[in-house]
Amino acid sequence: MSETPRLGLPLLAAGQAQKHVTHNDALMRLDALVHLVVASRTQTAAPASPAETTAYIVPAGSSGVFAGRQDNLAIFEDGGWSFLPPRAGWQAWVSDEAEHHVWTGTQWRRSQPESSQGAALWGVNATADTTNRLAVSADATLFNHAGTDHRLKLNKASAAQTASLLFQDNWSGRAEIGLAGDDQFRIKVSADGANWTEALVVDRASGLVSLPASDWARDVPRPNLLINGDWQVNQRGFAGGALTAGAFAYDRWKAHAGGATLSRSGFDLSLTSGAIQQIVEPALWGVSSFASTPLCLSVEDLSGGDLEVTLGSVSGTITAGSGRRFVVLTPAVGDSGNLAVQIAPSAGAVTFRAIKLETGNAPSPWLARNQTQERQLCERYHWRPGMPVHLDCYHAAFGYMQQLLKFPVAMRAMPAASYTVIAEANIYGGERWITPNSTAIAVASIRASAEGRTYASFDEIAFDAEL
Repeated sequence: MSETPRLGLPLLAAGQAQKHVTHNDALMRLDALVHLVVASRTQTAAPASPAETTAYIVPAGSSGVFAGRQDNLAIFEDGGWSFLPPRAGWQAWVSDEAEHHVWTGTQWRRSQPESSQGAALWGVNATADTTNRLAVSADATLFNHAGTDHRLKLNKASAAQTASLLFQDNWSGRAEIGLAGDDQFRIKVSADGANWTEALVVDRASGLVSLPASDWARDVPRPNLLINGDWQVNQRGFAGGALTAGAFAYDRWKAHAGGATLSRSGFDLSLTSGAIQQIVEPALWGVSSFASTPLCLSVEDLSGGDLEVTLGSVSGTITAGSGRRFVVLTPAVGDSGNLAVQIAPSAGAVTFRAIKLETGNAPSPWLARNQTQERQLCERYHWRPGMPVHLDCYHAAFGYMQQLLKFPVAMRAMPAASYTVIAEANIYGGERWITPNSTAIAVASIRASAEGRTYASFDEIAFDAEL
């Protein structure tokens, strides 16, 4: 035997000359192998100027003097490289990774000692890293109880973060279950790992389940709590442009504090500046309040920038993009009674169509109401008859005349009337006179100067019970 069986240290031979050479070589080998430290296990070429007893674990694909020495220990001693095949159980501290590795007999594997403080990284038949600090490569993984229950817990930092189970095919996502971006429980799927379809959403407060991708959701959209969400009812004849604070444009939509500038092209609304608002009455939809109820506000094909949304006292953002874009907000407990819905561009001008507010935590497809029904909903708050309006009345001398106008729908409250008279005619004793451009007068109080027949034509008359 010329060397030791475990460390491969050279042995002195009987009658050997210059025994100190062999002895010193063994000491140098011991100095390198005991408490073994290697500089790296990924360096594929020997360094140009190594220090004495510098050591490496030779990786696959190495070149130069390291070529063909995969997994060997390369030790620089006496001005040259020595290569030692590792033996099962040998351990090495890898300096550039600051970790222990052990040779199993077939591979160098990270070895983490048990500690009550916990290991920073742990790989089981796999390589852990700073992202996947626990990595397991196996056919199955078992988490067993220790006598009674066993719970697997996934905790995230805040509601906007994600705690989920992601199922992959060749490292590409196919399904995800959990809390993804908020605190609603979601199940979504993907065909390519990039485009995802939400299949199920469970509301965290009520437990209500919505199926955004199911046929019933496409065929039977939920009711829109907003009136005139496609801007087509325009009793005031708003032509687009600037609005002062509180002024109405298309029916049910008014400028918020600071005013707004908006216009419509077909079904597209362009909001250039400021904010617009609609007041939603819970009673109109058969509820007492929307407080603590998740509400989804969505628009279609939002371009030009993001849209800031406020429901009562809570706010959120709809990000620009094609298709149906949405934000889910839950009005606070104090947001009882009528709910103010406000939208404004984050910056610059935005364009979108088909705005919808509905209960739940996911949008259902847009479906326009019947235009007769939509107009009736608008007329509950504002009614402007066809123009001009003609009144034909008889009266006694110096009496007052009255004209009854029947409202098409019951209005929300006793309306305020406003109108302007453009012509008035009176016939008496064959004499006729006309006074054009008369000033506004009160309804039901046109007074005649003598007996006869009076006609009045109004350029504009409107009844308001707006919120």
